[in-house]
Amino acid sequence: MSLKASFVSYLNQKYPQIAVNLLEQLISDELLSPFQVSLSQDQVKSIKNEIAAYWPLRNWGEKNLSSQYSHYGLRKPDNYSVCMSYDFHINPQGQPELIEINTNASFLALGLELYKFLNLANPAGSFDEANLVEMFLNEIRLCGAKQDSIAIIDDNPQEQRLYLEFLVYKALFEKNGLTTEIFNINETDKFKKYSLIYNRYTDFYLQENKSLHIKNLYNDGILNLSPQPHEYFLLADKQRFLNWNQQNEVEKPLSLLKSYDLGIEDKDKIWNERKTLFFKPKTSYGGKQAYKGASMSRKMFDEVFNQNFIAQQLSTPSTISIDTNNTFNLPKQDFKYDLRCFVYKDELQLIVARLYQGQTTNLKTPGGGFACVKIG
Repeated sequence: MSLKASFVSYLNQKYPQIAVNLLEQLISDELLSPFQVSLSQDQVKSIKNEIAAYWPLRNWGEKNLSSQYSHYGLRKPDNYSVCMSYDFHINPQGQPELIEINTNASFLALGLELYKFLNLANPAGSFDEANLVEMFLNEIRLCGAKQDSIAIIDDNPQEQRLYLEFLVYKALFEKNGLTTEIFNINETDKFKKYSLIYNRYTDFYLQENKSLHIKNLYNDGILNLSPQPHEYFLLADKQRFLNWNQQNEVEKPLSLLKSYDLGIEDKDKIWNERKTLFFKPKTSYGGKQAYKGASMSRKMFDEVFNQNFIAQQLSTPSTISIDTNNTFNLPKQDFKYDLRCFVYKDELQLIVARLYQGQTTNLKTPGGGFACVKIG
């Protein structure tokens, strides 16, 4: 039986309310990798230390960057953000390099299920299903809401690549006594009375016209969002890479890559150094509009050289060599990977790798996809 078929059977037994045919439809052949990435105990410890080192920078931003946040016309809530991730590469010296921070990271619930399915230990520690539910309950408590319901929202959620994870969250929350439904972002009249909104929509600052009703309800304190805009501002907006590099009040994490603001840098200098840089929008996610400097044309460089983009020190993806012959009848292959490290506040919860070939983690590589991490 294939990995996909076995995982489908496992999920259906645990969540019988999700039909087998739907599971087969929602799990692509390249979503899960049958391989694992090995890290040492010291590397996991380094990742934990690096994540903890960004928390003082978050607090520094809360103290020093309030005027910038006020530009978005959004309130500051009392909660944090569920399902965040810090994405790392491991450099040739074996140390983590931070690629980006996400307040909207997918695969935490499914990652826990993948580890259980493969009977592998969580390399991050003891975080489990009960802790996952407790994280959401803690967010509800911080919001001062009644702990009885969660709405999951996104733009056309049934069309999202990981809609399956929404269904898993729904089943998991309902098993723990929380009324849960999945809504389109325009159904505010249906979800505005829920205790907490698990917000998977990627308009992080609620600035689009389709987010206007959500923004108004959020500012009025009627909606409690997690992830929420203020946490995105403090940690996940790429402008923070610039602020953190420039400030001298807080010790800089070792994994922090040098970054440049293309709104103020010398254009010729950046062009000459482009092969050592990676270019990305300040408010991007999932590698959208991100470009490796070595492959950029002058025309593309001119288009991105503006105040909406940063250039970041190039971090080369880690690689592993895998003998795939027994699984795919292919010779030994090299896979690139990054590490998605799930975090709540400053605590590491789970690590999953994303194996791929080519330029991006597009979940389209045979043998690639989300993978577990083993210590050893």
